[in-house]
Amino acid sequence: MILAKIVLTICGIAMLLMGISTIVLPDVNSFFIPFEVSDKSTATLVRTYAGFFLASGYLTIRFIYSSSRVQIGNILLYIFGCMLLSRLFSFIYDGISDHSLYSFFAGIILFLSLYFVQKKRKNQISYDL
Repeated sequence: MILAKIVLTICGIAMLLMGISTIVLPDVNSFFIPFEVSDKSTATLVRTYAGFFLASGYLTIRFIYSSSRVQIGNILLYIFGCMLLSRLFSFIYDGISDHSLYSFFAGIILFLSLYFVQKKRKNQISYDL
């Protein structure tokens, strides 16, 4: 059990580092990316996918060291929130295209919809046991 927690912690930290470095550094080409990114559209895609790695690393570490259950809605909010954050950095480093704007606003609508549905469900949970 301890060995599994150590492996998960190392993997979670590696995903956090990979996600953060790919998102915030101006050049997405690093030893984390197994191919050469040469155009802006691929850089936008790689940077957005790095947001998924950031959220996955965070959720992995949270899973190991937290005793509370995380609902699926919260997991989706973390993933989409990190991907939207990485999209903002993509606007700064890679520029703005029509597709990136459409997907960003669609992501915001999805994120807000998830947030409001999750908040409504949380308020309906009865804590009387």
